[in-house]
Amino acid sequence: MKNTILFFSLFILLSCKIDHSKTKLNSETVLAEIPKSEVSMQPVYGPNLPSEPYELILDVHKLSNGIYDLEIQMLLYNNAYYASPNAKGDLSGKFAFFVNNNDFFILKNNFIETPLTNKNYDSSTNDKGLTSWVGVNTSYKQKLEITTTEDFEINGFIQFTIEPRCTFEKIPVIIKCKNGVVKFEINNC
Repeated sequence: MKNTILFFSLFILLSCKIDHSKTKLNSETVLAEIPKSEVSMQPVYGPNLPSEPYELILDVHKLSNGIYDLEIQMLLYNNAYYASPNAKGDLSGKFAFFVNNNDFFILKNNFIETPLTNKNYDSSTNDKGLTSWVGVNTSYKQKLEITTTEDFEINGFIQFTIEPRCTFEKIPVIIKCKNGVVKFEINNC
């Protein structure tokens, strides 16, 4: 009788053993099993959201000998917006670009804004529809003509009021030329 009880106890014990190698899943395995189309449709929460309502990307494009396009890309997040540089009237917070006076280059023409903004009445700003508000990712280009063969570094800044945070932003920038290579960057110094 003891042998029978021992046999059944051992049988039950061995039959209840769980194969841990089959039940152990890590996050990579789970993601690998989800089709790619479903992974890309997953909502993004938490720390992946941008902490700032905007991002500036600066670039320079050579058009011909001594002629360049300075490009400012304004990327907006979390329903942010600002006043277009083409807005009518004397608005201190509209998007603007300034550089120090110099003998190294000339800025030609005004900004070329892409896409162009439409005037929309915004009752919260009480502007009577006079301001062109930019609420989409926008690119600005301005021609730059180099008038020297010398190396140079000229400081400037981009300024605007970002809404609805209502803060006046003034970002220092630098235009420099070294050994014939022109760069347009945010001045982090």
